[in-house]
Amino acid sequence: MRILHEDGDVLVVYKEAGLPVQTSVTTRMDLVSLLKKTLSEKEGQTNPYLGIIHRLDQPVEGLLVFAKNPKAAAALSA
Repeated sequence: MRILHEDGDVLVVYKEAGLPVQTSVTTRMDLVSLLKKTLSEKEGQTNPYLGIIHRLDQPVEGLLVFAKNPKAAAALSA
């Protein structure tokens, strides 16, 4: 995972192939968990907001956009 852009509203992240965006298996790391951990360490929040705007399948690599607040999530989803 590599954060390519971050501002107060948006994160643009490069996801490697093989890493799931989200998983229901608690013992397996996923992109959302990695990003929330990174944001909480960086911003000092225990559970930062992260709106998933779109997903990529696990075997696919590419760019993903995440919202950092509900207002940005609504605008990006519109």
